[in-house]
Amino acid sequence: MEQFRDNGDILASFQAVFGNEAALFQVAELFPVPIQIFTPDGMTVFVNRALLEMWNISDASQIVGRYNLIQDPVVNEELGLREYVQRVFRGEVVRVRDARLPLKAFSEWYRPRRSDYAVKSMYLDILNFPICDESRRMTHVVSVFIPTRVYTGKSDVAKAKEYIETHWLEAFDMDKVAQTVHLSRYHLARLFKKQTGMTPYGYYQDVKIQKLKEALRDSSVSVAQAFASCGVAYSGNYARLFREKTGMTPTQYRKSFE
Repeated sequence: MEQFRDNGDILASFQAVFGNEAALFQVAELFPVPIQIFTPDGMTVFVNRALLEMWNISDASQIVGRYNLIQDPVVNEELGLREYVQRVFRGEVVRVRDARLPLKAFSEWYRPRRSDYAVKSMYLDILNFPICDESRRMTHVVSVFIPTRVYTGKSDVAKAKEYIETHWLEAFDMDKVAQTVHLSRYHLARLFKKQTGMTPYGYYQDVKIQKLKEALRDSSVSVAQAFASCGVAYSGNYARLFREKTGMTPTQYRKSFE
């Protein structure tokens, strides 16, 4: 989680309706992304339709007036976000990056909206900001959820994908991937190939290339530094693999953004 410095349009859209709770809720409902609104004591007072859809909750009454973020042990303890929740309710504008949504806890707390909900795990960026009145007193806290990684399909392959994308900076280790889903290397490789059309290692390489692309877009670092930040050497095989996957050298890719 870090201080959030962009997306000013979102903040401005909400701050424009300070002092009018009904208008605040109307603005939140118009947004196509999941939004949750709290009172200064941490209690949920509004969730939009997009959030109900993402969390697989049947209706807003299951969470509005019943869920308190400040008192939630899953978010504060299991996810380790207590310090940042406190910052949010002190009135700071903060962003959580790539936070894992506690879907298991949700399935225990709420009645699912539909039985065919296919999401196995989900990671999100969460923008949190205060709404203040004319005297700069905080009246509400708004959380906007942007999914960054969503894993669906068969549980074993979804878990393997999640492990690979979470540990992309490390060297690939098929044994560890297989242990995560309690399958043999052979069984997992066959199942993964059948469902995705590629091997677990091929999937790992694709993730690595995507991370290299993101690093290369930062012109403040050299190409070699971008590669190093992704755990590989520019002089190694990934420079060749990058060209095979993208049709451009790393330098050409960077120039295409400049």
